[in-house]
Amino acid sequence: MDQGNLYKEKLLVQRYLLKEIIGQGAMGIVYRAEDTIYKRQNVAVKILSRSLNDMKMIQRFQREATISALLSERSDNIVKVSDYGVDENKVPFYVMEYLNGENLTEIIDIHGISLTKFFDFSRQICRAMETAHNGIFFEGEISPVIHRDLKPSNVFVIEDANGKQQIKVLDFGIAKLIKTEEGETESFMGTPRYCSPEQLQGKDLDNRSDIYSLGMIMYLMLSKKYPWDLEIDSVGEWYKAHTELTPAQFSSELNIAADLENLILKCLEKSPNNRPQSVGEIIQKLDLISRKNSENNSAITTKNIPKNDLLSNDSKLTLNQFLLESKWPKNKPIQKIVFPRIITYEKQIISTVCTMLEEVDIKNRQNDIRYNQFLFQSYPHPMILWLTVLYNHKDGARWLPCYLDLKTNIGQQVVNTLSDSKEYYLLFFPIEKPQVCQDFLSFKVMLKQRTNLKQWGSVSNMITVKHNEEAIVSRKKLKQDLEELKPKIILEIEKSNTQELHF
Repeated sequence: MDQGNLYKEKLLVQRYLLKEIIGQGAMGIVYRAEDTIYKRQNVAVKILSRSLNDMKMIQRFQREATISALLSERSDNIVKVSDYGVDENKVPFYVMEYLNGENLTEIIDIHGISLTKFFDFSRQICRAMETAHNGIFFEGEISPVIHRDLKPSNVFVIEDANGKQQIKVLDFGIAKLIKTEEGETESFMGTPRYCSPEQLQGKDLDNRSDIYSLGMIMYLMLSKKYPWDLEIDSVGEWYKAHTELTPAQFSSELNIAADLENLILKCLEKSPNNRPQSVGEIIQKLDLISRKNSENNSAITTKNIPKNDLLSNDSKLTLNQFLLESKWPKNKPIQKIVFPRIITYEKQIISTVCTMLEEVDIKNRQNDIRYNQFLFQSYPHPMILWLTVLYNHKDGARWLPCYLDLKTNIGQQVVNTLSDSKEYYLLFFPIEKPQVCQDFLSFKVMLKQRTNLKQWGSVSNMITVKHNEEAIVSRKKLKQDLEELKPKIILEIEKSNTQELHF
């Protein structure tokens, strides 16, 4: 039996119930777990890959784990470490906040990264690194923390409370936590694709080793490629690339500014002395390049717009005005129904949910708590339940479900639009005066929801539908699921302190 199955469903140190494996690598296995002491809250527990054989090793682990935990309190861009210890088998573990989001590998592969996001993500990664490299005051001395395994899969992207994308760097100093004692044979800890030459050569490391790994990540974010095109993905080939081969320049098709390219290639210098000497230096250069890029784009945009058009915004409708001018479709009955609708505003495709209610109900719902959720039924017919809920204590819940058939053009179009949007709009039409939209509300579409929608859309393309009646079966199943979920949703809404919830 492998280590993963050994620990699954185990109650670790009489507190953390390990539920499922969510990550695995050379340094250990990560589980989603429930904290049985604190409201059964989800946490991530990493079981490290080697046991600690004596008290000296345990004490060193505790020291390094304490430093990592203290470090996580110093930066919002470092994943929070809330607990650590050694189990009855002398295997070390540590407990982190559970993150809903995607790692940078998935972001690069699935979504790609725009230049604006590149600057944002790079700055946030740098801020985490700068905090670590500056060190923690512990036991009377400053202890700098070198990551040693900085790579895209150790960089998580979540959405913060304001709906903005936030970087969380994982595993700071963990490679050092499981490093062998002096005199023992050391196994290599790190990921060869992203390691500095000096790390591969077994030399002492400082902050500049992490800067090399950062250069690899920045190169990959912009190009979706590595700086070398290796025929074989082996440790030996990566050793040769990092220690001997010159990184390729960016393709001219990417139109990367020369100063940005120079900065990244500088990070990839073989000698640490030739790289930027601190992350702060990189942040300054990124800020300067970003400002120059924005100014250049602004100048180009203004130059290409006819002078008369620069003053024409006054005569155009704002998005709010445009939504309020929406008309109830002539092919829809004048009754209380809910349906999805795609609209176009200044070349921007927007997803909306249209509903017809009494005028007084619309007015009473403007300050409601807002909730949305997406459910997927793949068999026998791919279909998504797009659920919008409005709730207040006086009037209760207003359930507004839409069913998206992924084998129809409109269903596919709505899902594609939602998966690329950070929000959608709920348009209210009064049944007394149904011609024009009376009001609207906006709803966020969170990163995890957008990722799910993309994946469900891809899955639906692989499903062959034999009979149209199968759509009725899937729709009926989703309706049953909704009825079962309603009490749980109400409970979640009533105990929440926020105005908007997403699941």
